[in-house]
Amino acid sequence: MKIYFIGIGGTAMGNVAVLLKSLGNDICGSDSTLYQPMAGLLDEHKIDVYDSFSAARLESLNPTAVIVGNAIPRGNEEVEWLLATKKVPYYSLPEFIHREIIKTRRSIVLTGTHGKTTTTALTAFILKNNGLNPGYMIGGVPIDFLSGSSLGDENDPFIIEGDEYDSAFFDKRSKFIHYSPDILVIGNLDFDHGDIFRDIEDIKKAFSHLLKIVPANGYVVANGDDPNIRSILPLPWIRSIFVGKNDDNDYIFSNFFTAKNSTEFDVIEKNSGKKIHITSSLFGEHNARNAIMATIASGLALSGNPFGIDPTCLGDFKGIKKRQEVLFFNENITIIDDFAHHPTAIKVTLECLRQKYPGRRLVACFEPRSNTACSNAFQNEFVDAFNGTDSLFIANAFKTRETKLDTQKLAKDLEKAGMNVNALSTEEILHSLEEMKFQ
Repeated sequence: MKIYFIGIGGTAMGNVAVLLKSLGNDICGSDSTLYQPMAGLLDEHKIDVYDSFSAARLESLNPTAVIVGNAIPRGNEEVEWLLATKKVPYYSLPEFIHREIIKTRRSIVLTGTHGKTTTTALTAFILKNNGLNPGYMIGGVPIDFLSGSSLGDENDPFIIEGDEYDSAFFDKRSKFIHYSPDILVIGNLDFDHGDIFRDIEDIKKAFSHLLKIVPANGYVVANGDDPNIRSILPLPWIRSIFVGKNDDNDYIFSNFFTAKNSTEFDVIEKNSGKKIHITSSLFGEHNARNAIMATIASGLALSGNPFGIDPTCLGDFKGIKKRQEVLFFNENITIIDDFAHHPTAIKVTLECLRQKYPGRRLVACFEPRSNTACSNAFQNEFVDAFNGTDSLFIANAFKTRETKLDTQKLAKDLEKAGMNVNALSTEEILHSLEEMKFQ
């Protein structure tokens, strides 16, 4: 097949493009601007990417199918050509993934407002290190794998990150509805994506729809400490497994300990009292929960036993690019790149770095780029999220919108809370960082 991607630079779009090319398809696509790490990934796999959008070019390429990214709106000239001519069938990315990749395979779907990319990669990593060859589609670039996607063995599970965001301009259902989960993991539920969801109840409704298609012989592995999750689970037709620190969970983690290069903790199966000890390369209690849920989902996929897998490999997991990724370090300074853009994710990331680098000076640079970060929906919540940094630089919001984050007001509110903060342009921030003394 010759498949054309409109908006190929998106993380999910780029990874699926790589996967479909590995299956022998002819792949190309268009986008307005490419950013790392997807630009490098597409170039590495020799996928042709056309700058900007052109209906005439799309017509001349004569593809077998077109995949339309969920960021592509009406008015895009390639979209308008597809709709007007009806010459080429078009699909949302999630629909095409189900149609051409998942098909009838057992599917492990990792969901939640935060941490799903890491948990998806962890699940694939655990199963690969326990003798399976799973397929996977990760919404990022894992350091341990050649790319964020692989078909794997068709007899083994397919592991996929399940995003609650909509599928395309013509399909407003959440992406994860297309993925037919046999094992569903829900890490947390928080209000996000204010451009398509009204409130947390609206998000819970989307997850309730997803729960309706989990089969009776499937499983849901969920964060039992999250009240929003507890409000939609358990359900009578689903086998639910709750994970957390509280005593009312089925699997309880405790004895959390931060070492120099790892974290360690115990996981106890409440009914039997059976205990396993996990050493993880990731830091923070949120990542401990991610590791446990990945371990349990992997055990269920391998043998139907939540503890039926060896988690020793978790200490060797290298992580995801732009998820606490160390870009540079010497004896005076460590530079870390992280994708966190929601107040909750920012808060736990900064807390995690405090644990990992005790006694170090913490300078944070925040560039609001995502729809969530650029919106004023979390204007007040960002104040609490950044509390505890030694210095904070806030760049201008990347996207212009009616409800844009007021970065100057955020800076003033943070100053009132006693923080050292500056709201500047990106260029001014770079200059300020060059002038700082890191000792």
